[in-house]
Amino acid sequence: IDMIKLSEIKEALEASSINSRCYYNKKTNEILWSWDDNQEYSTYDEEDETNDDIVFMFDFFTKNDYDIMQDFISSISNDTLRNNLFNATRGKGAFHRFREITDYNNITNDWYKYQDNEYKKIAEEWCRDNKVEYEKDC
Repeated sequence: IDMIKLSEIKEALEASSINSRCYYNKKTNEILWSWDDNQEYSTYDEEDETNDDIVFMFDFFTKNDYDIMQDFISSISNDTLRNNLFNATRGKGAFHRFREITDYNNITNDWYKYQDNEYKKIAEEWCRDNKVEYEKDC
């Protein structure tokens, strides 16, 4: 039996948006999408709701990028930079201000590596929780 690749699960997590949810068909190893604003692109439909082989995967809130960002900030050893980032990420525009500071301090790549690693952890945890075998390819 084919196994799904961890990279495919991680990509589904990354692609999740405020207008979408993704599901996994355990029998076919397919990732299905439900789009609120683009029903014609949805591969998940009402009939799938009664299919026991299909399990919910992710939506926008699963990845919680704000919490991941806060954890990244906590990992920074430079007190001034860490405090500047914490202060910049309060309120509306947090991600934009965060990105400006990471760019200015040349740590944007560190952030992307951290975020990527956290997405892998979420993907692996989802597999364990849903008893889905996967190929570790990333």
